[in-house]
Amino acid sequence: MLASPILCLVAGLSAIKADSNPSNNRTETIDPKVRKEAFRGLPPIQSFMNVPSDRFLVELALVRRGHPYRGQRAERPHTGGHVYFKQGNTSEESYPAIYAVADGVISRVDYSYELRSMFEPAVGRKIANTRYGIGLTFATDGDTTMTFHYSIEPFIRPESNGFYDQFILVKPGQRVTKGQVIARMYLPDDQQLSQKSHVHFNLLRDGGGGFVSPSIFNDAVVREFHRRWNLFPNDPDGPIPPCMGYKLAPTENPFGRRAVDRL
Repeated sequence: MLASPILCLVAGLSAIKADSNPSNNRTETIDPKVRKEAFRGLPPIQSFMNVPSDRFLVELALVRRGHPYRGQRAERPHTGGHVYFKQGNTSEESYPAIYAVADGVISRVDYSYELRSMFEPAVGRKIANTRYGIGLTFATDGDTTMTFHYSIEPFIRPESNGFYDQFILVKPGQRVTKGQVIARMYLPDDQQLSQKSHVHFNLLRDGGGGFVSPSIFNDAVVREFHRRWNLFPNDPDGPIPPCMGYKLAPTENPFGRRAVDRL
């Protein structure tokens, strides 16, 4: 259950306008002075090959549709997996929990971050996409670190720059444990927008290493996620076998710089 301020916000959702002026981006990162010490003791990313995570970023029972990270070698590359949510599973007091997929440190919080507007055929117009998001640094890769990136995208533009603050439950520099609820997925009242709302997720190799496949989950999680994908019939990459990363280029492989068809 969310705190009572959420109820006040939800009660006033009519104040949200998808075509209002964009808000300024608000991002906070971990203090560089404590960064090195905060990340001390993180495991190597290769350890997730032997002991993968059994905690997906959301409850799989709530997933309506999704897809894995589609690598540079795919027909339709996409630098992240997506999860879309079943409708009618929330109330004014509760939104889907978003979990820490591993022990680690919150290295970044995007409280409000404007992405480009997109034309949505279902509503016949462009819709705004001001997202919020979290970076969870959880592993090392040689001399750099690996961050699990949660981009939480409700496909609205709130009038208030601080609207999403109530759905973010962590701060930069905070140490979290696997399974801890770190955020909530806000789903708009508008069902057409709510069906498009999703979490985009990937890994980032910090220090300019680019996007990496989030292939850190165990086989049970991968297969259950695959069962819920519901890819569109005209998907140019379909059918895709169970995986978290498909047709990866060498730089997109978290465990070794070599191309793989699925991971």
